[in-house]
Amino acid sequence: MKRLRIGYVPLTDAAVLIAAAERGFAEAEGLGIELVREVSWANIRDKLILGHFDAAHMLAPFAIATSLGLGHIRVPLVAPFALNLNGNAITLSNELFVEMIMQSGQPPESPVETAKALAKLVARRRERGGPPLALGMVFPFSTHNYLLRHWLRLGGIDPEQDVQLVVVPPPYMAESLRTGLLHGFCVGSPWNSLAVDSDVGRIVALGVEIVRHAPEKILALPQRSAEQDPETVFRLIRGLRAAAGWCEDRTNRTELARLLASPRHLALPEHIIYDTLEGNLRVAPNDLRRANPDFLQLGREKTNRPDPRHAKWLYAEMVHAGQTSFSNKAYDAAAAVYRPDLYERATGEAALPATDDPVDLATGPRFSERDPAAYLSAL
Repeated sequence: MKRLRIGYVPLTDAAVLIAAAERGFAEAEGLGIELVREVSWANIRDKLILGHFDAAHMLAPFAIATSLGLGHIRVPLVAPFALNLNGNAITLSNELFVEMIMQSGQPPESPVETAKALAKLVARRRERGGPPLALGMVFPFSTHNYLLRHWLRLGGIDPEQDVQLVVVPPPYMAESLRTGLLHGFCVGSPWNSLAVDSDVGRIVALGVEIVRHAPEKILALPQRSAEQDPETVFRLIRGLRAAAGWCEDRTNRTELARLLASPRHLALPEHIIYDTLEGNLRVAPNDLRRANPDFLQLGREKTNRPDPRHAKWLYAEMVHAGQTSFSNKAYDAAAAVYRPDLYERATGEAALPATDDPVDLATGPRFSERDPAAYLSAL
């Protein structure tokens, strides 16, 4: 049996990888997976490119940035499998939300309303000479960073000038909110729900309410490894695809929540994880809930096939965030990180027909891979 060492960060969207390793799906393909839990995304990248991991659960934009040499040495990676779409949310401290109610006269509800209410507080702090609000995200090259920026701009808040964006590993978000180090954050589930369950925060926006089909985590491998041993990559893809189907099946939700909640993985109450899998989140201490069936997609049709258009949108977001300047060469290189050819060869699934571009801002311009300049200009 071929043994693989794969790193992951404890998040609900590691479900497919964990299920593949522990529910027999990888073993059915002749693979034995040793899962290694890490706290930070920088650790994941470093151990992957140094050869300590054979593959990794990875932020999609981080894999692209690593392949392009942005923020670090250039190491080409490939993404032959998408582990999920969506799954993020934005949470603010209870104290800050109470201030927003007092300022606005009523509780803001929609992403636009909450962003505009926050903008009033930001302006008042500036007028009084106070320090900017500190908002956490998991890594500069992350969908969380881009979602947070889009949400802030809905209220007219400049992410560069009006607030302080800081990197905090996902498991430390709720604690950072409790101690006052952060005023809010954008993170993947279930860490938003932990903040609510711990009575320190309130979820003010679901990621799917900002970007409807946001690319999130992918399976990342060094390009050289995929080229040297494609058969192992194909077997891993097939094991993950079978696990994704099992994870998406609602009849398995209770078992999956129990698996993820175990001390060796997320080490959190099972009910928190179950709610995130259901897309029915408790968003406030008073048991107010917000439900969205698309909150987290693990194995639906088209979820797991790596779509190069997602990579192109992420590259455009990097440009918009000032992390790089646009070039057609880099735009194409970003798309090349996503490898639908490997996925299709492994699974036998047909290539997708040409359709509308898959990334859709709920409140903003539509992205087209054919005209990224128009998207960036509209932003």
